[in-house]
Amino acid sequence: MSTTRSALGIDLGTTFSVAAQVNSGGLPVVLPNAEGAPTTPSVVLFDGGEVVVGEVAREALATEPELVIQLVKRRMGSPWEFEYHGVAYRAEHISALILRKLVADASLLVGDANQAVVTVPAYFNDAMRLATRSAGEMAGLEVLGLLSEPTAAALAFGYDARPSDSRGIVVDLGGGTFDVTVMEYSSGNLTVRSTGGDAYLGGANFDKVLFDYFVEAFESAHGINVSDPESLSIEDFTQVSQDWLVRATRAMHDLTSRERSTVMLQAAGITLRLEVSRETFLRLSRVLLDEMSEKMLDVVRTAGLEVGDIDIVLAVGGSTRMPMTRERIRDLFGTDPDTSVRPDEAVALGASIFAARQQLEYGHSLVLEPEARDYLEQLEVTDVSAHSLGISVYDTNVDTGGRRLMHALLNRNTPLPDTKSRTFFTMRADETRIVIPVLEGDEPDPDFSTRIGEVIIDGLPAGRPAHQPVRVSMTYDRDGILEVSALDEESGKAVTTRIERSGAIGLGGKDAAAAIVRSIMVH
Repeated sequence: MSTTRSALGIDLGTTFSVAAQVNSGGLPVVLPNAEGAPTTPSVVLFDGGEVVVGEVAREALATEPELVIQLVKRRMGSPWEFEYHGVAYRAEHISALILRKLVADASLLVGDANQAVVTVPAYFNDAMRLATRSAGEMAGLEVLGLLSEPTAAALAFGYDARPSDSRGIVVDLGGGTFDVTVMEYSSGNLTVRSTGGDAYLGGANFDKVLFDYFVEAFESAHGINVSDPESLSIEDFTQVSQDWLVRATRAMHDLTSRERSTVMLQAAGITLRLEVSRETFLRLSRVLLDEMSEKMLDVVRTAGLEVGDIDIVLAVGGSTRMPMTRERIRDLFGTDPDTSVRPDEAVALGASIFAARQQLEYGHSLVLEPEARDYLEQLEVTDVSAHSLGISVYDTNVDTGGRRLMHALLNRNTPLPDTKSRTFFTMRADETRIVIPVLEGDEPDPDFSTRIGEVIIDGLPAGRPAHQPVRVSMTYDRDGILEVSALDEESGKAVTTRIERSGAIGLGGKDAAAAIVRSIMVH
């Protein structure tokens, strides 16, 4: 199949989402939404028989919080559900509605858009990535790939300057997530060295710091703790908390360009005029900033580098606009972060570059300037595994007392693609069936890992002695597809399982929410 239109690059963000596309001149450009804004709030309002996505939904948080969903990206891959009119929506369903809005708005500018690369945080595990791909498919997209957000940002920053023989670090502090990635530029190649992050650290945490400060100040001034059920009803608290969180976000934005911000807090018929200084905000946020520093230093060390080895620091995500985050980055790396590409647009722009590259690799015909085509065709992107992949085994070492372990075959930050194998031994005699759990995680205790599948060798002959050799192999390719095989060396029986990030959850008419998402009108 061929096409003349570049696919979309979509930054499906925690608080804001962005769509971009490479134009015929080879330049990535952001596609404004129907309201004319470059970013769309990742907020969904269920309003009777309609669904509203974006700014109107965000404004409804103050008046109809029970009908509004935000920060859903933090719930991807989890069993969380939102029930509305008897239908249970999972996180991928809500994300699909956000994607539907982005694609519909983009189509107003560039015509039908049905192919896209969707970005994910670098640390997203297999279940989170699968849910993201499923969301894209439910939104009617052909998902050409999932790309790590810092990698996408690095592509956007390197597109014009095209740095060579340099090492950089992407610091991505979005609304709800924090990503750090160390990469190397070499001519047209971009190689990721190490990556890390935190699923629950982002601008929303800084909002919460201010919200808690508001609660403390209000109680100090008027003796009312708005978080206490005896002070406010649940309904009143819900409305007050949503209103104050909105005011906290506005104050955070104010403090980006001003030394002070004034907020008006209302609760229980009382109004408090509160002034917040940038110095106070910094003091309240030090714990979060320290967490960021630990993550950044850990990723640099994991790459086998020192802070002084970093040549370029790229700041991505709207929350990196805060002076305190830029100062912390400067303190660590001794240089100001590069913000030559707008921090809240960089990920989508890089994703659109990768999307066009994927189309060319798949043999699609794109209308591009010759120089742009050459650059995209020569572009090589090498990513790494965000988490370790392995199997659950039993350690029979007498000194340790024997315990279950997560034995990693493919360690975190393994360059992709890669294959690893190892021989293990059965524990008991007379085993006619061997079950090998496949795990994802970075802790030696299997209970702290995620079970993402299993490999089963069945029909083995009876009467087998213990300690029979079984060879396990793992292959992880560039498209995020994990293949696990096991060979019982004595009998020659072998089995292979593919654990794919493609394929939607609950499609095919068995899932009412998925069917509704595909047909629902989004405004």
